[in-house]
Amino acid sequence: MSHKGKAIWCLVLTAILWSLGGVLIKEVAWSPLAIAGARSFIAASFLLIYTRNFHFRFSFDEIAGALAYTCTVILFVSATKLTTAANAILLQYTAPIYVALFGAWSMLGGLIVLGAVMLRGIVSVRCRHQKRKLIFKY
Repeated sequence: MSHKGKAIWCLVLTAILWSLGGVLIKEVAWSPLAIAGARSFIAASFLLIYTRNFHFRFSFDEIAGALAYTCTVILFVSATKLTTAANAILLQYTAPIYVALFGAWSMLGGLIVLGAVMLRGIVSVRCRHQKRKLIFKY
């Protein structure tokens, strides 16, 4: 089989397994944490077999990435168990939009708060300075 044929076969298999994920999560009578653990174990096994010489260096970036992915998988499986798979998938694939909007909003909000704090400090200093002038006038 040619490389192109293998690639097409792998893509078809990936699409089938990916689409069965939501259905199988709904059908298995396990807790979301157990399902997420089993999915992660199977994925890690395949990755270790495929890469063969994987080295985990316990760097901050690797640990942070692993924790973020762990949270993502657990929350996805929990959402799929608690609601329809379509809702969970919609939320997962639109998450970058929410992150971008929340990031922009929080940055703008942070700038507004910083500006308000600075303005309060300026007004406070000006008022104190003006009170001293008034006190010395009398």
